[in-house]
Order: sequence, then structure tokens, then C-alpha cells
Amino acid sequence: MKNFWATLLVLVTAAGLSFGAFYVLNDAPAVRQAAHDGDAMAWLRAEFHLDDAHFDRIRRLHDDYAVVCTRHCRAIMLARQRHAPPEEIAALERVCVEAMTDHFRRVAALMPAGQGDRYLAIVLPRVADYDHRGTPNIQGQP
Repeated sequence: MKNFWATLLVLVTAAGLSFGAFYVLNDAPAVRQAAHDGDAMAWLRAEFHLDDAHFDRIRRLHDDYAVVCTRHCRAIMLARQRHAPPEEIAALERVCVEAMTDHFRRVAALMPAGQGDRYLAIVLPRVADYDHRGTPNIQGQP
């Protein structure tokens, strides 16, 4: 019985140390914090392990696209406010989705090998379900 408790103590201690080391060495805390804060760019950098060069190119692309995104959102909101025909709103939403999809593909192309495909696997399915009721984000929208 004496060896049982000593063995159990050693196993529990080893498991605790292993978990602690994994937690400290893993990117998960940074990814979770960025997602919690709603900081899409910090999430992108942490989740996809972007170095400064990759991140700077993607940030520039993102900043340029923000102008296009704002224009699309404004057009959709104005069409809804003036009670435009559903076909007109649907056409504006299609243009928005196509532009977002193109933007996401461009972002993926700037990522390190393998990360771009993983990024697209996360964001593209969300574009299909985008409801055009607000700015896309990492907490429920693309």
C-alpha cells in the first residue's frame, strides 16, 4: 500500500508537470485571448503562426480590403433601409460573398505552406452562412 501512494503521487505530479509544460509552450492561450477580445488580426497571427513578414503583408491586404468591405456593407444596409426588392439585396449579398471569398483566398496565398489551406477550411464555410447583419468577425461571423 505504501508503494501505491508513492507511485500515485509520482504519477499525479508528472501529469501535472506535463500539462503545465504543454499549456505554457502551446499557442492556445494567445489564440483564445485574441478570439475572446475579438481581435481578428491577433487571432490570425497566433492561430496560423505568422512571422512578421507574413503578418505585415496580410495586414496590408486586410487594411486595403476594409475599404471594399465597408462599401459592400453600406450598400446592403442602404438597400434594406429603403426596402429594396429582395432580388437586389440578394445580388448585393452575392457580390459581398464573392469579394470576401476572393479576399480570404488572397490571405491564404500569403500564409506559410499548409496554413493557408487550414485557414480556408475555417473561414470559407462561414462565408456561406454569413447573414450580412454586421461586420464579419471571429466570434460568430466569418
